[in-house]
Amino acid sequence: MPKPQETAVLVVNGLKFEDWEFVMVRRNWGDSYAYFQFSAAERDPVFKQGGPFPDWQKLQFKPGDHCSVYLAGFLAITGFIEIRQVAYDAFSHGVMLVGKSYTANGGKSSVDTKTGSFDNKNVAQIAQEVWAPYGVGVKTIGQLDLTPFDKLQNNKGEPVWDFMERIARDRGARLACDAFGNFLLIGQHTSPVVAGLIEGKNILSCQCIIDSTMVFESYDVHGSSQGSDDHNGTDASEQKATANTGVGNVLYSKLITPIEESVKSQGEMQARANYEKLWHDGTHIQATITVQGWLREGIALWSEGEHVHVYSPMAMLDTELAIQQVVFTQDDKKGSITVLNCVDPEWLNAQPSYNVGGNGGSV
Repeated sequence: MPKPQETAVLVVNGLKFEDWEFVMVRRNWGDSYAYFQFSAAERDPVFKQGGPFPDWQKLQFKPGDHCSVYLAGFLAITGFIEIRQVAYDAFSHGVMLVGKSYTANGGKSSVDTKTGSFDNKNVAQIAQEVWAPYGVGVKTIGQLDLTPFDKLQNNKGEPVWDFMERIARDRGARLACDAFGNFLLIGQHTSPVVAGLIEGKNILSCQCIIDSTMVFESYDVHGSSQGSDDHNGTDASEQKATANTGVGNVLYSKLITPIEESVKSQGEMQARANYEKLWHDGTHIQATITVQGWLREGIALWSEGEHVHVYSPMAMLDTELAIQQVVFTQDDKKGSITVLNCVDPEWLNAQPSYNVGGNGGSV
C-alpha cells in the first residue's frame, strides 16, 4: 500500500483530485516533454438519480485544460491534459487522464520563421527564436559552445525538436526539457553525487546492460563549406576530424559521420567528432533501477540529471552514473515506487564528480 504522505494530486482550474487507482509520471532528459497518466474508478455500487455525485462525475477535466501534478507534496509537472478516456457500464465507471508538460506542442510543431535563415546565430539564439511562439522558456545547463553558424536554414516543415537536435550535435549540446515548461540546452557540466544505490539495501530490482554494440574505436567526421577568398580549396571541400573511444576493450571499428551544415573551422569539425564519441560511448552502460517510494533521502523527489553511485556486484557496477529518466508510479499492489534509468554521465554531457576533485560518491 502507498504511504499516507505519498499522495498524487492533480490540480485543474483550482480543483484538486487525489483519489487515484493508478498514477504514472515520467520525466526524461532526452524527451521533448514530461508525461503523466492518472486513472480513477468509481467505487459506489450503483449511482441513483438524485443521490450524491460519484467520483467520476467530479472529474470533468478535459483536453486543453492547464494543470499541475504534485507528488508527495512536491510539484512534479506543470502542463496540460491531452487525452481523456471514459469507460462505463451499469455497474462501474472509470476515467483516465493523460497529459504532458508545456514543451510538447512546440516540440511537435514545425519551425516557422519569416525567412527560415539562421545565418551567423548561435545555438542559444536559435533556440530562443524557434521556441518563442509557444511560450516556452529556454534554459542552459553548463558551458555551451556559442560559435555562430556560418550558414544555416531549417528544412521546410521540420519539427522544432528535430531541428534543434540536428544543429545541437554540431555544438556538442544535448537537448532536454524540464517538467515545468522549459526547453534545456545541456552543455558540459558537473553534478555532485546525491545518493548511493546499493544492492541488497535500497535497490528493489535492477536490470543492467553493458553493451558495446554502438561503440566504435574511432569516430570520423567529414564536412565541407562554401569557399571564400580566405577559405578555399581542400580547406573548404575536404574537412575531417577524428575522436577515439574512451571505452576499454573495443575492437577496431570506425564510424564516419557527414556534417549537414556548412562548417568553417577545424575547431567545429573536432567538436562534432568529440560529440559523436560522447553520444555513442555514453550508451555503454544502462541500468534500470527500482527503489521504494518517490523521495530521495526522504527530502526531495528523485530528479533527472542527478548523479548517483551504484554499488551492485551482480551487475558489475561500482561506479557513478547519471539519472536520465525517472518514472514515478503508484497502485494498490506495489505502492509508490520510482524507476531510475541510469547512464554513463558523459551521455548527458556531464563529468563524473571524481574527475573534478570529488570521491565519486563511494558507498
